[in-house]
Amino acid sequence: MRFLPVLSLSCIAASCSLMNDSSMSGSPSAIRDAYLIAHGMAESYREQRGADPRVQAELSRLDAQAAAAVRGMDGNGSADESARAVAALTDYAARQTSVAQ
Repeated sequence: MRFLPVLSLSCIAASCSLMNDSSMSGSPSAIRDAYLIAHGMAESYREQRGADPRVQAELSRLDAQAAAAVRGMDGNGSADESARAVAALTDYAARQTSVAQ
C-alpha cells in the first residue's frame, strides 16, 4: 500500500501533462503516456483483493473508452476527445487510490 501515494502523484502528473494552458489539447505522445499510467493504476486497483466490484466495472468501462479514444487518435480522431477520455480514467483511478481500503 506504500505505492499508492506514488501512483496518485503519477496520475496527477499525467493529467497535468494533458493540459495546454486551459484547454485539453495535449500532444498525442503525452496523451498516450497519460493513458498508460492511468491504465496501470486501473489494473492495479482491479487486481486488489477485496476491490469493490462496482469500482472495478467503472474502471473497466472508462479504460475501454480511453483505449478506444487513444487508438482513434492515430487515425482522424480528435486529440481533445482522447484527452477527455484519458482524463476521466485518470481522475477516477486517482480517486480510488485515495479511498481507504
